[in-house]
Amino acid sequence: MARALQGIALCGVILGLILYVWIAVQNETGASQRRLADAAAAGQVAADAEMARIEAAAERTAPLIADAMGADVSAEDLRKAQAQVTDMLSSTPVLAVAVLDGKGGVLSVFGPMPTDAVGGLAPLSSSQRAGQELLGLDLVPVSRLRAGFYREAELTGGGRLPMIFVLRSGAFGAALDAGASAGSGGRAALFNLDGKVVRSSSAPGRAFTPADAALAGAALGWQPLHKDQVSAPGRLSGSTDGAFLEARSVAGGRLHIAYLGDEPSVLTIVAARKTEFLALFGVSMLALVLALSLIQNEWRRDDAENEDAFLVLAQARASCDLLDAGVIDWSLRDGRIVYSEGWAEMFARGVKPASEEAHDWISRIHPQDQDAARETYQSMLDGRVNDIEHRIRIRLPSGLWVQVLERGRAVSGLDGKPARIVLVQTPQAADGAALKETLNGLVQSKDYALAG
Repeated sequence: MARALQGIALCGVILGLILYVWIAVQNETGASQRRLADAAAAGQVAADAEMARIEAAAERTAPLIADAMGADVSAEDLRKAQAQVTDMLSSTPVLAVAVLDGKGGVLSVFGPMPTDAVGGLAPLSSSQRAGQELLGLDLVPVSRLRAGFYREAELTGGGRLPMIFVLRSGAFGAALDAGASAGSGGRAALFNLDGKVVRSSSAPGRAFTPADAALAGAALGWQPLHKDQVSAPGRLSGSTDGAFLEARSVAGGRLHIAYLGDEPSVLTIVAARKTEFLALFGVSMLALVLALSLIQNEWRRDDAENEDAFLVLAQARASCDLLDAGVIDWSLRDGRIVYSEGWAEMFARGVKPASEEAHDWISRIHPQDQDAARETYQSMLDGRVNDIEHRIRIRLPSGLWVQVLERGRAVSGLDGKPARIVLVQTPQAADGAALKETLNGLVQSKDYALAG
């Protein structure tokens, strides 16, 4: 029994620890999702603001560039215009502007053109997934670190002049870094209408991979682009393939910014809360040891009480057998009454009553003696008296009544309250003088307890 209880208690501790880990995982998972969602909300605002600054810079400089590219403009005026545009772009996300001819060749450059962007300059880019209807893209990557913003300007003599506004390497950095620093494995990317990564950022040791781009594209549900269609939902939240995903539309749906974060593993969470987990485990094991010790001590005490009470009852029964008397053992804990063999021989033709209930014993007493007997027994139950001696009549199996001399003693438990009542009955004709001496030898202190 003790081993079974120990096993049950240990299982309880283990289940408690598992429940703690599960709650910790749920809390950490929810917190990671909230951090990524907060980063996405902040990043969307930052990306919209950055796009507005880029468009404002293009609106301010495009007319000046178009005028400088006129046929009658001198080389000196062109250089002045280039210097003026460079100065105007110094406080914007735009670093330089490349003016293209009809075949995609570079006619002129305004501002310091970075070397990593030279090979990426191309004619106005169109969606590769729009089919026959080519849809122009505002923003496309021109190098690993830079993006280009396409804009056409009208020439004074008619016609349109294509331009590429090459952005600084830090453009959209605030929007992307918000996701990269949002949690474990954080990474972010800015997508154009064609689903291509324009810019990306990631936490140290991580990178926004093509697999991440495919994952974001699959979640966003890119469709073939047409002018009357929306490329992707304006907002998306969820998790897929062990990663959290938050996506937001930028610039009225012309761009999308996606944030990815790794779902925390159980081992990662436990390792992060190692001190807390070990403290809880130690407290749980200590509580288990204390609980088992208390239970085992209680069992030992009950066993000792049972053994003492058994010895007392055995002494009474042995003495009463010598005196031709019957013993009734009344357990007050469970209300059970046990009749001795001697009692059964004298008052029940050798057959012990089947019922062990107290009310069945009371029903054997003569109706005229029942009230007095109940009052006497109640005085022992209340602890007002420890010993009784009275005469009652009890019914025999034949239906006749026999008068008996009943002596009783209350045996107290360790708490000082009556735990068992031992009743000794002898027929009135029997000499019970020796029996009184026997009862005086029974337990007279609170050291004996009821056998459970």
